[in-house]
Amino acid sequence: MLKERLLTALVAGSALLAGLIFLNTTGVAVLLGAVTLLAAFEWSSLVHPGSATGLAFTLLTAILGIASLALPLAVVVAVGLAWWAWAVGEVFVFRDRASPLWRQAPIKWLAGLLVLVPAWRGCFALKSQDPTHHSLLIWLLAMVWVADSVAYFAGRAFGRHKLAPLVSPGKTVEGALAGVAGSAAVGAAGAWWLGVLQLGIGGGVLLGLAVGTLSIVGDLLESKAKRLAQVKDSGRWLPGHGGVLDRIDALTAAVPLFVWTMRDLGVLR
Repeated sequence: MLKERLLTALVAGSALLAGLIFLNTTGVAVLLGAVTLLAAFEWSSLVHPGSATGLAFTLLTAILGIASLALPLAVVVAVGLAWWAWAVGEVFVFRDRASPLWRQAPIKWLAGLLVLVPAWRGCFALKSQDPTHHSLLIWLLAMVWVADSVAYFAGRAFGRHKLAPLVSPGKTVEGALAGVAGSAAVGAAGAWWLGVLQLGIGGGVLLGLAVGTLSIVGDLLESKAKRLAQVKDSGRWLPGHGGVLDRIDALTAAVPLFVWTMRDLGVLR
């Protein structure tokens, strides 16, 4: 299982990085859009299984994703940030039971749109800002991937205390802390390497801490959605990992914060 997980991560991660590096802005938008639409189809199965429903929701996600390009970036990421602020309560306050809002099917559909559309729009903005070197988007991906990987292995090795046992029994406090620390290290290294003078190394650490923390919230929210739907994985596209949504859940939560920070610093216009 571990070998399969590592092999899939290596192949999928390499393919994604190659796409980010060698494709132009439009190509990357299409690549990220394809990933987003696969995740949208999987989200629909967590709300109401059925191919017709899934296709309709996927089409709606595509339409709103394209429409989001006509809106100011600040508006889109602000909506995303507001959603994830609410999601913290959904995960840690209501835990394994649905909040009064979450019990309503329209809210579940809306939640999927708020998870996916701001994330796609934010990633597209990062690529548009940095079409040649791809550094901003890769920096964000590195923070999220390191947080996830370090948390996984540290949790297996040292985990003793459950982080959210009613939502995701496998996650531990020790693993989460290690993952956030790893993200902070990448945040500091990225701020130094990319010369984000407005942020500084200390600011890079804080950004990494925030990105790592939010990535955990994204992971836990999807875990809760799967638990309420009584499924183990969102899909079967990626051996050892489950579905596409299982792989990008952490990223979707981190994108709005990262993009907002880059805008606030003047790095992202």
